[in-house]
Amino acid sequence: MINTEFNVFLVFVLLGIIISFLFDFFRILRRVYKTPDFITILEDIVFWIISGIIILSGIFILNEGKIRAYLFLGLFAGITIYIITLSKFITKIGIIFFKSINKILFIPILKIIRSIYKMIYKLVKKLKKIIYSTNLKIKKIRK
Repeated sequence: MINTEFNVFLVFVLLGIIISFLFDFFRILRRVYKTPDFITILEDIVFWIISGIIILSGIFILNEGKIRAYLFLGLFAGITIYIITLSKFITKIGIIFFKSINKILFIPILKIIRSIYKMIYKLVKKLKKIIYSTNLKIKKIRK
């Protein structure tokens, strides 16, 4: 019985590490991509739903739905271990990774969109000149 409880405790330490990693993932996204408050609220809701599912699944699958203090101690231990050992490293690597993805994917896409915009802008400008000159010619003909 004690061996089984200890194993469940260790799994909950791991679940605490996973939840902390998930939290850092959302923190990294917020640092790299500036999002409106509404999106931040949605991200928070998604984080808490996923965390709740992870914790409740662990309780029901591993401990037959029995809530014990050692489960929460395991979660707390996992979160603490992650924050002390991995959080800064993961955050730095994640920010570098997502910024690199931006440079590789999004900047060329933005350049393409800008060039298309410039072409459309020039076309509209020429069309305005043509319409304006045509209107002047029509007005002269009417007089």
